Order: sequence, then C-alpha cells, then structure tokens
Amino acid sequence: MNADSRNQLESMAIALHRAPKRAMFDNANWAADIPATPGVYALWDLSSNTMVYVGETSSLRHRMRDIERSVNHTCRRKLAIRHNLVDASESTLSAMIGKQYVLSFLPVPLGRLELEEYLSLRYGATLLNSPGRRLLRGSSYDWVPRA
Repeated sequence: MNADSRNQLESMAIALHRAPKRAMFDNANWAADIPATPGVYALWDLSSNTMVYVGETSSLRHRMRDIERSVNHTCRRKLAIRHNLVDASESTLSAMIGKQYVLSFLPVPLGRLELEEYLSLRYGATLLNSPGRRLLRGSSYDWVPRA
C-alpha cells in the first residue's frame, strides 16, 4: 500500500474517532437521521472510551436497523455474551447497549472495506470482532501499528 493510501486511511480513522458519538436505542427513531450511504461505523464503550466494534456497510441507516435485532447483527450477539444477557429479551439487551455504548459513523463512498480492515488491525485488542485469519496472514497492512 502506498503512502498516499496509508495517509488517507489514517485520516479517515481520525475522522471516525472525532465523529460525534450518539446514543443508540433511546427512542424508536434513533437512527432516522443517519444517512443511507456507504460507510464505516464504530461502537464505543462509554466507561473506557474504547472502540469495541467496527463495521462497514453499503447503507449506514439500514445497517442500524440490523443492529436492533440479535439475529441480524454479530455485534449485538457478542455484546449479549459479554454481558451475560444471551437469554435476555431484545428490549433488555437494547437498554443495556444504550446505557453502556455509543455509536459513531463516517460516510465512506470508496475504501470502506480497507478502513474497516485497518481499524480491525489497529484496535483489534479492544474489539469484539477481531481481524480474520486472511487479514492477519497477509502483508498489505504490515505497516499498521497494533494495539
């Protein structure tokens, strides 16, 4: 990966960090103003201000609908396990997530997969979704500092 691409990924990562953090599940229309554009999103632990999940999507708003149901989203299932709420109702799980986590997102029309990969390697130590074996074995991101 060339220096311009690296700089662009690092700039986008900084933009995601600086993006407004917003509450989740605080009302029925909590995601109505999220754009239906491609992008990258992150969940942050309020107590430690650490990124705990990163994902990419072709539609940020539609993906936020998915995050409302455990059957549709890995992050939600992993948070249920982390907080011993596997058998809890969806509303109980949503209430816990809403109290302990916030969301940020960044519209990214091109390069969202690369940004997600970069972030998963950079912050893998705190993420529920760790980088896949293919990504770890590859050399494309050898330059990325690992947490």
